[in-house]
Amino acid sequence: MKNFFLSLFLAITSWGCNQTVSTQKEKEDKPNVIIIYADDLGRGILGKYGQTKIATPNLDKLALQGKTFTNAYGSNVCSPARASLLTGLNNAKAPVHTPGGLVCELEAGIIDQATFDKKIYRKHNEGYYYIGEMAKSAGYHTSYIGKLGFGYSDTKEMIDSYGFDYHCGLYDAVLCWSFYPPHYRLNGKKIPIPNNPKLSKREPICPLVGKENMTYSEDIWLEHALDYLEEKKDDPFFMIYATQLPHGPASIAPKDFKYKDQEGWTKQERVYASMINKLDESVGAMLTKLEELKIADNTVIIFTSDNGHEIQSYTTVNPQYKDPDIVYDYESNSFDQSKVKPNKEQMYWDGHQRGEDIFNGTLGRRGMKRYNFEGGLNIPYIVKWPGMVKPNSESNLMIADYDIMATVSDIIGGEMKPNDGISILPTFLDQDDQKEHDYVFFKCTTGSAQDVIIKDGWKLINELDTKNSDYTTKEKIYSWALYNLNDDPFEKQDLASQFPEKVEEYQRLIDKENNAKVLYK
Repeated sequence: MKNFFLSLFLAITSWGCNQTVSTQKEKEDKPNVIIIYADDLGRGILGKYGQTKIATPNLDKLALQGKTFTNAYGSNVCSPARASLLTGLNNAKAPVHTPGGLVCELEAGIIDQATFDKKIYRKHNEGYYYIGEMAKSAGYHTSYIGKLGFGYSDTKEMIDSYGFDYHCGLYDAVLCWSFYPPHYRLNGKKIPIPNNPKLSKREPICPLVGKENMTYSEDIWLEHALDYLEEKKDDPFFMIYATQLPHGPASIAPKDFKYKDQEGWTKQERVYASMINKLDESVGAMLTKLEELKIADNTVIIFTSDNGHEIQSYTTVNPQYKDPDIVYDYESNSFDQSKVKPNKEQMYWDGHQRGEDIFNGTLGRRGMKRYNFEGGLNIPYIVKWPGMVKPNSESNLMIADYDIMATVSDIIGGEMKPNDGISILPTFLDQDDQKEHDYVFFKCTTGSAQDVIIKDGWKLINELDTKNSDYTTKEKIYSWALYNLNDDPFEKQDLASQFPEKVEEYQRLIDKENNAKVLYK
């Protein structure tokens, strides 16, 4: 009898241990996923991609521990990029954002609730399948922190409908211009921020350097993110950390003004560099937290941005900021409007870089944010997954912002529905079965350059004819230009007249995308 009870005890103990091992194995088979989504960060701003003036040690370390992509594309402005991130659709098919500023107007008393409800595009976002929903289908807890939703005007109900269990941040892109907002939202609840400027008009107050008693929004987002990691360390989670950094107008807290004594820079440039340092420190804090919680080895980190570099973040530019077109002073190679004399002929910028940006955030590529040239579309993209992604590796695979949803789905086993993305997990893992895009496509409605398609190293773009367009009358003339990016990455030689058959072929593909049926669930 004694031997019987001993055998029974050992059997029960063995079963319990096996159950524990099984539970641990199941958790390990479900890696956590964090997408760190920067705002207006061009590739050239990071040390890994060649930056020499601003130190980014934590992001450089992330790159050394993971894989860096050198041919990644975002959209040319924030909202279409965020729509592609959330749906896996290119921006001809993805939902249309609500105009920004509505939350500010409501809070400032410029419009009433009825007008806000009438203008908000809730219906436009219904019927799509979102990345949060996909992650939930795989049993993940989902969170969204920082600049929320499509980046223009959203609501709690809209964020919830995208599939997020927890959210913390701002609903309005115009409010996101300021790093000192009067309040933020925590799962819909309005949380006032004492000592920050109140809203009295549509645009928030955006101090270049805040006061000591004010609260910098990035500190709030990071605190909530770290608390969330602590709370969910034992459960599979999916997080989008959508920082406002380094979107302009340039602004920094006194305690974080690292480059305030840098000689030879304007104050705006010193502030902007400090914002990049702040972003780097946030990434470092999250990496450290994951290590402390002993979940770093089971967490996939994807670091990227919505669009390319934004020179206007730290230069004196067109004071009529609502007009995305820039008056450029070709004599001084500057966006500084004080140098554009009233008696000079005002002309649109052709997008070519001439040394006006001391940080070289576009790596010399043509254009910047709002432009569908390479400087406006190229984004940093780094992935770290210990034991799975080879450290200090690199890929030149052409990828787009609408690939993120398919890739995350492949990693976590979430349910996918038809979209425009491809999973780049095989490239993460250095496998040979990587599917590639036949082409990538992006729309543009800012007026700087219209639709663009990139295929087999060729790029067709409907660009603004700056010589024949008239800035004074706002008459714009567009023409199709064709560039061979393999030979001409700076888009200087238009080959459209030499390859008319290729122009026609690519135009047909653009028409196909623009007229494609919207993919509803």
